[in-house]
Amino acid sequence: SVAHMACYLSLHLNHKNIIFIGQDLAYAENGNSHPDDYQNSANYESQMYEHILTEAYGGKEKIKTHHVWLMFKRNLEQDVQKIQKYLDTKVYNCTEGGARIKGTIEKPFLWACENLLDKDLNKPFEKLEPLSLNKQNEFLLKAYYKVCKSIKHCRDFNDNFIKVYDKIKNSFMSLQNSQKNEIFIQEIIQDIDKTKTQIDELYNTQKDLIQILGPLLTQFELNLARIYVLNPKTKEDAFNKSILWIKEHLEFMELVYGHIKAQENALIKNILP
Repeated sequence: SVAHMACYLSLHLNHKNIIFIGQDLAYAENGNSHPDDYQNSANYESQMYEHILTEAYGGKEKIKTHHVWLMFKRNLEQDVQKIQKYLDTKVYNCTEGGARIKGTIEKPFLWACENLLDKDLNKPFEKLEPLSLNKQNEFLLKAYYKVCKSIKHCRDFNDNFIKVYDKIKNSFMSLQNSQKNEIFIQEIIQDIDKTKTQIDELYNTQKDLIQILGPLLTQFELNLARIYVLNPKTKEDAFNKSILWIKEHLEFMELVYGHIKAQENALIKNILP
């Protein structure tokens, strides 16, 4: 989260006091999950997850949260524990509500301002002048070019990808009706491996696409591991494992195509003035 990144940045800058605010990590008393002005509505996550009780700020009662916020909270608590063990740095939680983040020093934000931010830092920064119209237009054109280039990447990738997908799927449908299929299976798996190699090459050639596919690729490899560890005892078991392997890849390819298509549509929609 932003809070974790800000904390790490503060540590690298050798700050001795770290102040957290806005880290409620819990539902409000009225059940809202976000502030009233949140873009997706104040109760955006109110019914999305199962409610879990956790210790509240101040330690006097329990408060409702959910498993994602608990994950953030536990990560922060682990970080605070390491900070206390290895660094001469104090971590304050000045949220004044929400869930208790164990290990932090709970103080009102006003107290932190009056007691920790009472020195004149005297760090004048250079005044930034507004960019000229020509410079603004230059940056706009560069950004426009990058977006157009990314749209082309999406189209070129999917145009080729759908052909490979159709070939593999048609081969798979034929495979299910074939009695002599061992060689056929190997040919399909080789086509799948070539496709995965092409996706891996995106890390070096088209980073804009790999940023979209990164989380999907990670989840896919985890799903695939469950099939990989299967140990077939008979030819029928081996055949079924191969069928499962191919089906998993076909579903993955459908998701890849859908992700890239969604990216293309979003870029086209938002590039228009």
